[in-house]
Amino acid sequence: MLSIRNILAAAIVLASSVRADYVIDPSSVSLTNRNNWCQSEKSTCPLICQQTTSLATLVNDCDPKTLTYGCICGDQKQPNVSEYSLTLPYFVCQEWGNQCVTKCGQDNTCSSACREDHPCGALSPTKVNSSSSSSVASATATGASATDSNAIYTGLAGSDGSGNGNSAYRVGEGVFGFVIFAASVSLGVFML
Repeated sequence: MLSIRNILAAAIVLASSVRADYVIDPSSVSLTNRNNWCQSEKSTCPLICQQTTSLATLVNDCDPKTLTYGCICGDQKQPNVSEYSLTLPYFVCQEWGNQCVTKCGQDNTCSSACREDHPCGALSPTKVNSSSSSSVASATATGASATDSNAIYTGLAGSDGSGNGNSAYRVGEGVFGFVIFAASVSLGVFML
């Protein structure tokens, strides 16, 4: 049975909108696209939560009419989903950039600033994954700190956070790469 605490937490999360600095008018995007964004958000939230806990996701909801969402993991923590791609904040950020570029008209400097000054998605998420394996432990030691218990994920395995690693290659490795690939294919099929 749901407790009052969980219900109130869900209500607060659902009442909050996507990142305040990337606000768009929901009606400026087709309902079909908003439904696709919410489907992707609802698919991604449990994957993000699995980074920290095996408990079932407590809140995983998205309203395409208002572009609000809720994601609370089984350990009662709310991940910063704006650090990830294929989430509602990611899609809203992308659309904000599209609308910004449109408003710029023929001004290339303005259009460039819309994208470069406002990047979206997985830039440097907070890393908390750890392993007892010595080869992984040494790679993690060069990466970001894994001491923040409220963090979800930062960087890619073995990266030092400097941006000099071969991040594009690492994204396609292992389960993470498969999840991105499967989500991308599913989203593409769903949009057809």
